[in-house]
Amino acid sequence: MPQIRPAKPEDADAIARIYNQAVLHSTATFDQEPKSAEDRRKWLTSHGPRHPVLVLVEDGAVVGWGSLTQYSDRRAYDGTVEISTYIDEGFLGRRLGTALAQALIELAPSLGIHVILSRICTENTASLAMAARLGFTQVGVMHEVGRKFDRQLDVALLELIV
Repeated sequence: MPQIRPAKPEDADAIARIYNQAVLHSTATFDQEPKSAEDRRKWLTSHGPRHPVLVLVEDGAVVGWGSLTQYSDRRAYDGTVEISTYIDEGFLGRRLGTALAQALIELAPSLGIHVILSRICTENTASLAMAARLGFTQVGVMHEVGRKFDRQLDVALLELIV
């Protein structure tokens, strides 16, 4: 049974490995260059307690991670975050991303978070379905805002008021 816990600096290698799968093989992120473990350690440190990073552990190994990230440094947006979840390619299709996202959503009220945003490439039907299951509402589509794998890509903007 997978367990969800707060990420630690020593999880940076696994977080980078999982994220880089998405960088190299999917449109789940529009990053195009892999991230190093050192980069992910700095990223973890920048999150702080109000913007948690959780990992999903199965049989002692990190197989997924999720985060709530500051949406903007403008103070009026303090109650708004962006959610992200990434699952190791070998563990997809088991709704582990849903479990991670649900854990983050449940933390949100205690952190003073009012709105959770998600940006999802419109061809990523699995993530769009997960967001719908979690109660997110699509509020718009940004057309051809990203370019990856030699294609212009649309991005759906979704929100959840918690």
